[in-house]
Amino acid sequence: MRARRAGLPTALACLTLTAAASGCTSGPQPTPEKGAIVLATGSDLSSSGVRQDLILDWERRTGRTVRIVKLPDTADGQRSQLLASGQSGNSGYDVLNLDVAWTAEFAEAGVIRPWGASLDADFLDSVVKTVEHAGKVWGVPFNTDAGLLYYRKDILHDYGYDRPPTNWGELKNVAAQVADAYNRKAAKDAKAAKKAGEDAEAVPEMYGMVAQLRPYEGLTVNTLESAWANGGAPEATSFTKGEQVGALQQGVADVKDRLDSIMPHEATTMDETESRRWFADGRALFMRNWPVEYASVAEKLEAGVQFDVAELPGRPTDGKRMSVLGGQNLAISATSSHPEGARRLIEALTGPGSERCLLERGFAATRDSAYRAPEKAPDCPLPPGDAERAEHGATRQPVQRPDQEPPYTRTLYAALRAAEPRPRSAHYQTFSKVVQLRVSEYLNSRGGTAIADALAREADEALSGRG
Repeated sequence: MRARRAGLPTALACLTLTAAASGCTSGPQPTPEKGAIVLATGSDLSSSGVRQDLILDWERRTGRTVRIVKLPDTADGQRSQLLASGQSGNSGYDVLNLDVAWTAEFAEAGVIRPWGASLDADFLDSVVKTVEHAGKVWGVPFNTDAGLLYYRKDILHDYGYDRPPTNWGELKNVAAQVADAYNRKAAKDAKAAKKAGEDAEAVPEMYGMVAQLRPYEGLTVNTLESAWANGGAPEATSFTKGEQVGALQQGVADVKDRLDSIMPHEATTMDETESRRWFADGRALFMRNWPVEYASVAEKLEAGVQFDVAELPGRPTDGKRMSVLGGQNLAISATSSHPEGARRLIEALTGPGSERCLLERGFAATRDSAYRAPEKAPDCPLPPGDAERAEHGATRQPVQRPDQEPPYTRTLYAALRAAEPRPRSAHYQTFSKVVQLRVSEYLNSRGGTAIADALAREADEALSGRG
């Protein structure tokens, strides 16, 4: 699909774009002002932030206007509205901001048009996969994401562990041992304080881990990562053939085992925000989450001292670490009235300088060059004073210099290079719903039996469109 580079190979949470000052409207069929580029995206984009600044910069340089159309707040609502308006043949949109899992579905539905050219080799290999379908490129990677392992660095150190676990089996053992020792010590200290007549602040019970196990997309992501950790192949098109069925079953069994042994049962109701709260409040040693939660954790725990992040644990066989790839892509609407203007806007928002801006302001950039040392990386064209402006989806940490990176950048870069897309099927949403339903039922069951073959069979039927 593109020229291969000789250097590095391979790429938050569903991130949304920010609006230009030219306004924000809602509704499925906007009537754009003459010459304006209409960009459809989730969330209200009228708040300030780096992506808004990049759009404003493009408007100043080109004299063109970008108008943002607000879609429903939920991912399902956004997807449904974009599909319905696109298939009506009169959406009025020029640029669509799409979740990376939607490419195949939108391409086959005729809602987006082919990009018409290969992407340059600067884009991370892993993120390029998310815009490819049926031998064509359908958009350009805008911002990306990879799951990370958050861990209580201070507590682990106190109990003799100076590095995070390297595989999931080690994580379970360490989490169980340290949490048990921590809770016993806390209970002993509280008893001693009470005996001495002292007022002691209640210490919350420490669990080994929290993750996103509520029946939504987060559960699908955790399930896929666990299946891959058990030998599953991310590129596989079937879960009922060869090693795939065993990997899926063992992956789900491992998630349940962690839930039953080191997690609170409340994890079955947790999303990214709720699991982050538990971790930041000192109720979990480990957490699987996206980088977007880093700054919120840092508001309660000292980064690099009390907590840190690492790549997700790897396979016990070969040590390979894999995360599900997140993020968003920009595509040209099939009904665009300004396809050339839309193309120029996308090229500007995803160019080397813009991607460096995104990285400096807390997003995961899609280009390899953005992760070079500051003196070798492309220059961000935005004034450094704008860096302290917050935006939904970024880490929201103040940036004092225009060349400063988030503290987890090197770890994130490694995770992105090893990350893999979710199954690339036009029927992915049906597949994800099947996984959410069946895995949630299993996690909430009382028995310890292995998950039924029905999950693999139903997953295959969903991916092929038979479900």
